[in-house]
Amino acid sequence: MTGKTVHYVLFSPTGTTRATIRAVGYGTGRELGQTVDITLGDPPEPIQFAQDDLVLVGMPVYGNRLPCLAVERFRTIGGEGTPVVAIVVYGNRAYGDALVELCDLCVAQGFNTVAAGAFLGEHSYSTNALPIAPGRPDQEDILLGEEFGARIEKLLEGCESAARLDLGDLPGNRPYKPAMQLAGVAADTDPEACTRCGKCIECCPTQGTRMAEPVPVTEEDNCIWCLACVRNCPANARRVSLPRINDMSQWLHNACKERREPECFLAT
Repeated sequence: MTGKTVHYVLFSPTGTTRATIRAVGYGTGRELGQTVDITLGDPPEPIQFAQDDLVLVGMPVYGNRLPCLAVERFRTIGGEGTPVVAIVVYGNRAYGDALVELCDLCVAQGFNTVAAGAFLGEHSYSTNALPIAPGRPDQEDILLGEEFGARIEKLLEGCESAARLDLGDLPGNRPYKPAMQLAGVAADTDPEACTRCGKCIECCPTQGTRMAEPVPVTEEDNCIWCLACVRNCPANARRVSLPRINDMSQWLHNACKERREPECFLAT
């Protein structure tokens, strides 16, 4: 251990972003400081990190952009020129403007972006029948994350205030392309399989799923399509029955089979 600390800020409904952030943080060799998980809500009170902290911020990519809900919650967190590493996790198709957007967001909140990365996670639409980046981040991804963390720590040795990533070199567009809109649709529940355990309610980032009769229901206008409820249902009772989503899953399965690798960017 270096005697220094690293802090995590993350939005991770299905756990892939959390696993990636942990790998990068472990690679820095620093002790773990604060973990701010904004998946289920805002922090209890606004958080301000100091200049000598190191913060890793991780968010998933939804339709080439960051989830609007995650962006809103992150605005309660600030820095004072604090070194930050911006990490997005996507499902093997493309990360679009999400990495640029996250770096810009960090700067707007008072952070100094010293590194950034786009890593892979199993797509939220992935199923056993139509796998899309299944099992990722896998062991190779974790090792690459740890190596990235070690490179970050080496970069910061004695020069935290001097290191600054050139955000103009990152892939992405400014202005960002419009975010994908999925309002008015949500996963539903198989009444024959549901045990009414409430796991889908506990893991919903918007608190838009509630217990009803005979099974839990999700408010369609309150669904961000993270599909955490589908992933976390122990009875496999949550399902996606919309034809356009199933068609998209089929397209992603066919078009995104070639393995993509993480892309990492460091200040020079």
